[in-house]
Amino acid sequence: MRAIRAGIATLVFALCGCAKPIQYWVKSNTDITTTAADLSGCRLAANAGGQRVFSAGELESPCMVAKGYHLSRTPPAQN
Repeated sequence: MRAIRAGIATLVFALCGCAKPIQYWVKSNTDITTTAADLSGCRLAANAGGQRVFSAGELESPCMVAKGYHLSRTPPAQN
């Protein structure tokens, strides 16, 4: 029984180590409300005429970078 518990604990810690860190889209002099609106616009752009052209993930990054954002582990300002 102890071996099973130890194995489960090892698996849990291993999986936690593989988790992606939280990242935020940030842009200087831009607050969280503007960032959310820009991100929403990029995600909506993934649909064209009601048909999905790209997944949100495929379009989100290039769209946000084109708007001047970059990914950071620090959340944007909440002005």
